[in-house]
Amino acid sequence: MIQLEVLASGSQGNAALIRSPGKQRCMLIDAGLSPRRTRLALQDRNHAHQDLTDVLLTHGDGDHLHAGWAKAIDSWNFTVHVHRAHAARVELAGIPHHRLAVFDDTFSIDSTTHIQTAMAPHDVHGTVAYVISRGEAVIGWATDLGRFSDELRTFFSSASPSVLAIESNYDRGMQLMSDRPEFLIDRIMGGAGHLSNEEALEAALHICDTCEVHAIVLLHRSEQCNCPQRIRDLWGDRASHLLDRMIVASQHEAVPPITIGVTESTLLTSPAARPI
Repeated sequence: MIQLEVLASGSQGNAALIRSPGKQRCMLIDAGLSPRRTRLALQDRNHAHQDLTDVLLTHGDGDHLHAGWAKAIDSWNFTVHVHRAHAARVELAGIPHHRLAVFDDTFSIDSTTHIQTAMAPHDVHGTVAYVISRGEAVIGWATDLGRFSDELRTFFSSASPSVLAIESNYDRGMQLMSDRPEFLIDRIMGGAGHLSNEEALEAALHICDTCEVHAIVLLHRSEQCNCPQRIRDLWGDRASHLLDRMIVASQHEAVPPITIGVTESTLLTSPAARPI
């Protein structure tokens, strides 16, 4: 049993907290919030900052690895798990080599927490998609995607995630009508930048058709070129049967925690938690 809480998601900083019973593991997917904001978020959830054991990086961009960690990491205990393709860049960002656990593919954090990975297109170095499993509790995670490839469809469908968290960055019409420079629009929409609302929906429909997904969290929404209502209208028109399972993550407000693999003895469930 694990609990997922997206603390923040967007171009100003990304971090999601994953906890398991009895504080055995306390992990982040990405460390795009400042050390101070991360510490306060943990305190608000009854954790000391020393409880954080692991950070899984999707890639090394500043909104996924805050620059403040270069100076602050010595006072924290966590291990940074990073794909080999990103390791050199993360070290250049100030994370010491001895704090890194470099992976190429599947790995385990402990005897019960297993991680599958797949590379996906994003800018020059790509991004890492994750499937995080603890017993029958499974989370699928993919953000900053240039496109949702056939390989990713197979990767997630074969894992049967209980929760799918996927980028839904921009509304195509808002992007094209924005005052952004043409090179930036081309980068975002060109297949190596970010995923549109329509592409995210198509990916979610495919995965939900092949396995039982109980919650879908939409990540990394652009504040300039997207809005929650456009997303809800799209899903209402094309996937109304999934609308009650869909959650739009925010840059400024945490998503209520989702508890996966609930039993009568669950210790993590809080009044704000959404058990599935």
